[in-house]
Amino acid sequence: MTTWTKATGDFDFLNGYFDVRHRTLKQAFAGCDEWQEYDGTTTAHTYFDGAISIDEMRFPTKGSYGLSVRLFDPVAREWSIWWVDSRTMRLYPPVRGGWSEDGSSCRLVGDDELDGKPILCSYEWSDITETTAHWEQAYSNDGGETWETNWIMDFTRRDTPPPPLDVPKLTGDFDFLVGRWDMHNRRRKPALGEPAEWYEMQSEMEVTTYFDGAVSFDEGWFPTEGFRGATLRIYNPSAKTWAIHWINSLRGQLETPVIGAFGPDGTGIFEGPDVWEGQPIDVRFTWTPGVDKAAWEQSFSTDAGRTWTPNWKMNHTRIQ
Repeated sequence: MTTWTKATGDFDFLNGYFDVRHRTLKQAFAGCDEWQEYDGTTTAHTYFDGAISIDEMRFPTKGSYGLSVRLFDPVAREWSIWWVDSRTMRLYPPVRGGWSEDGSSCRLVGDDELDGKPILCSYEWSDITETTAHWEQAYSNDGGETWETNWIMDFTRRDTPPPPLDVPKLTGDFDFLVGRWDMHNRRRKPALGEPAEWYEMQSEMEVTTYFDGAVSFDEGWFPTEGFRGATLRIYNPSAKTWAIHWINSLRGQLETPVIGAFGPDGTGIFEGPDVWEGQPIDVRFTWTPGVDKAAWEQSFSTDAGRTWTPNWKMNHTRIQ
């Protein structure tokens, strides 16, 4: 049995509920000094015992949400942060970086674009206390020579959950999964090739949703396998499809997604390209929803989806 070791507590300070004062620059790279101010809230939670941090922001005056997904890479010892805006449901390019040696500030930088032109984007955390925090976003259009701050947030801890947003619900596809589950697993070893054998194990999973169902997240515990797993699911309202990303606690990365939807019979099929032991493959997830029982299956294909080899099956039984 695996004893989990806490890899980091860098973003534990953000757990809980906050009121947030926002200041945003009206126009970037235009010599603008006009700022817009508005209030919002955020709710943050950590997973993988601190190595994943997710916060959901609410913007009442805009009628929208924002989501930050932070993953800690235990090998590189750095953080990657992705942003999701409920108005686009896009997963924006990540920024990467870490905390200063004294732990007083955190700076992360990544590639982005503005008005179709490449830029650099930075996030910076500072002035962390038990009840407050400060965050700034800046852009650079000259390769990092100069930076222009365009978004400032000041966080103040609150005691109660923020009120929900009164916005239309985009989907409830994965609402069936919310809660805690026991899982009986059967895995093929090896995942591809012969000879092969199947072995069994038990695990648990806890599932929540963000954006009132349009983002689904689960954390799974696999004590006999030596890792924890998480899944981030993001709904695309235009295509009416889901992008499902797997996260392995040993790697701390957002894996290439599988894309798909639930069909008329209620079964969900999600597929995408991947690599297994250096070999290009296709991956398929199949979901069979249920109230107190549900099932999931993973299959690999080496012939562009003509044939599939199942290699991981989970039968879920609801705990609560």
